[in-house]
Amino acid sequence: MYGSFTQSSGDRFSDIEFYIFVDDIYCKEFDTKKWISSACPIYTHFFNEYGSEVVIFTNLIRGEFHFLPRSEMTIIESFASVGYFPDINSMCLCDKNGRLRKSLQALQDCKVERQTAENVEFIFNNLLNAILFGINVFKRGEWARSLECLYYSQKYYLQLIRLLENKTEHWVNPFKSLEKEISVSAYESYRKCTSNLEPSSILSSYKNLLKESKNNINILKLKYSITDFNELIDNIEKYIESHI
Repeated sequence: MYGSFTQSSGDRFSDIEFYIFVDDIYCKEFDTKKWISSACPIYTHFFNEYGSEVVIFTNLIRGEFHFLPRSEMTIIESFASVGYFPDINSMCLCDKNGRLRKSLQALQDCKVERQTAENVEFIFNNLLNAILFGINVFKRGEWARSLECLYYSQKYYLQLIRLLENKTEHWVNPFKSLEKEISVSAYESYRKCTSNLEPSSILSSYKNLLKESKNNINILKLKYSITDFNELIDNIEKYIESHI
């Protein structure tokens, strides 16, 4: 099992997520839909765009399942980049020969270091790229697409916030548990960077996002030896104001 319930944050609104490893000789013939529905009746069963099996149970709980042959169990160790596995005991629901626990132990022993100059550079470069992309399509009059780009910009911005406040547990999805994990002032700064589909709101959000990002990167520069982005930021600010 993985996800919220293994991180002590699951509740009645959470979905359930599992990796199930089946003996290789039975894997091809294994009826996954039947196996899932034997636990609880389902309304629907389908494969999403990532190839995961998804169900909606009749109690409206969502479930995501990955069925793999046992010989591919080492895939678990590749999840180390997520970097947040606080309790492998809650993840290991059934382990017939000890192999699963061994793979999970490798995750718990792996500590991903987020607080590095390289990571700050990576995040900020992606942030500025997403902002510029969003402004370009905004100027073209594609409000909906600009709003989509704003979402990706917000993701990188929140990762900067999490670096500043040392709250990097939910790194891959920095929106998760945001209300509980970052300061009130940081949350308020983020709120100013959100928008509806009105063009004036989208533009205001990009301006605020760039302003707050500039403040944050200048704070991070005091701790890390990173590129001076101020000239690029200033030029993007001027570009936003020109011929809108």
